[in-house]
Amino acid sequence: MINQISKLACTFFVLLSSLITFAQSADDGFSSSSFSGSNGLVMPFRFHSPSMEVRTAIPLIIYLHGAGGWGTDNVRQISGGNTHGTRLWLKPEIAAENPAYVMAPQIPSPQQWGASGSEELSPYADVLMELIDQMKSEFLIDESRLYIMGQSLGGIGVWDIVAKRPDIFAAGVPVCGVGNTDRIVNARDVALWAFHGAMDTTVPVAGSREMVTSLEVAKGDIRYTEYLDVGHNSWERAFADPELPHWLFSNVRGQSRN
Repeated sequence: MINQISKLACTFFVLLSSLITFAQSADDGFSSSSFSGSNGLVMPFRFHSPSMEVRTAIPLIIYLHGAGGWGTDNVRQISGGNTHGTRLWLKPEIAAENPAYVMAPQIPSPQQWGASGSEELSPYADVLMELIDQMKSEFLIDESRLYIMGQSLGGIGVWDIVAKRPDIFAAGVPVCGVGNTDRIVNARDVALWAFHGAMDTTVPVAGSREMVTSLEVAKGDIRYTEYLDVGHNSWERAFADPELPHWLFSNVRGQSRN
């Protein structure tokens, strides 16, 4: 499995102390920001705050971009193919019923969100954990409703991060990803909904199937959707699933499962 992940990483290669800096709000609904981690890495990110006044704690959604979002421009992670997973939560009909903060960090090529061959988080995932802590101190965030999702490169990151930090997230949505099948059992209490296209030749569908099987054996809280006629761009269908918003916001960390 580790060799498989290393090969996938190669495929993707081919294809300040804790400080947040906010720039002016953009027309796309996201402010442009950056964060300096304690390891010296600076990570740009985009952040959406509901237009309504936040008087009670609300969820935080973290979106991890695919390889198409690589860069330092602080734009690609919410553009192109990454539009589906970031803009969904800003739709009026969803935001009115379930207002949430949405954060989309960005990493440069060829950095990774996941480090499945290591017991440690990847360097940028470490920065992300610090950023989450900083955001919790600055915004009225419901710490029992932190959600993480991502596609492709980001899907790999979701599998890896929830396996190593299962006590932080209430739910995760890994789309066309792969991970460490032994370690993922640590996340058996995190609600997960995985998506993959059966015709995916970039990240073979076997990756998701194996992760799901490991969680099923461990009696994890796992849901899986596979699209028989879809290739690598399964995020287009996944983030258009009408059940996804209700499922996501219904998950609360520490809440007993039915």
